Amino acid sequence: MTEPTTQLESLVHALGLVCLPDGRFLGPTTERALPRLFGGCVLAQAVMAAGRTVASDRHVHSLHALFLRGGDSSTPVTYEVVVLRDGRSFSARTVSAWQNGAMLATVQLSFAIRQSGPDHEWSEAAPVPSPEMLPSLDERLRPDLNVLPAWWAEPHPFDIRFIDHPEALATGGVRDPHQAYWVRAAAPVREEPLVHAALLAYVSDLTLLDPALMPHGRSWYGNRIISGASLDHAMWFHRPPSINEWLLCRQTSPIATGGRTLCECTYLSESGHRIASATQEGLLREP
Repeated sequence: MTEPTTQLESLVHALGLVCLPDGRFLGPTTERALPRLFGGCVLAQAVMAAGRTVASDRHVHSLHALFLRGGDSSTPVTYEVVVLRDGRSFSARTVSAWQNGAMLATVQLSFAIRQSGPDHEWSEAAPVPSPEMLPSLDERLRPDLNVLPAWWAEPHPFDIRFIDHPEALATGGVRDPHQAYWVRAAAPVREEPLVHAALLAYVSDLTLLDPALMPHGRSWYGNRIISGASLDHAMWFHRPPSINEWLLCRQTSPIATGGRTLCECTYLSESGHRIASATQEGLLREP
């Protein structure tokens, strides 16, 4: 069985895009082969593709993605970058992801230089246990492995510690539409800001739709199954992230109606500073 560090190394290797002769970029596949191409992988590689075209003093601060169709996880993805603008403080890019002649997604990204200005943070969230006090992902999912897909039992490139049991995966218990977990890389990642931002973009798509299932006692794989898919995804990087450090992800779903749901999440450092925020609209359908 592949170890977590090998899974992480494979993912980081997949972020080393190959520059093609026509100026496009080729995104390699990863060791973690899922039934369909993971949207977070497209987000991460789009960050890398756009970042390869901007000055090194500019860091990604936002992305807005529209997922158009599913992809094949065993086939590389080609990324085309369009330069929209390079201003004094900001650079804007559009990245389109292609596979087998079909566009999978389009992502708009903005990069900015570091600037000074007003500084404040506010949160009313309750405190949570430290990651060291919580069970590993393997321990959390052990009771549900008989109904989860086989790839959930495989080692993961990230160390994920859920605060409470992730009901939406299989159990399908009824509770308020929110969940939280701690996350960091399964092994140290080289200190390259663009890589850490790309990896956090990958993480942001992992379980963001899960809270939408919780008020209804539904799950993706076990009890009262429902189908879902990401429609669009937005993310803002408030501070340069370090995926080598524990980040607390808080996820909520304020509304689900008309077959769609809106979900939101934040990422905070152990010291309580907000690192990033993300939102996603997803499709919910009866199987």
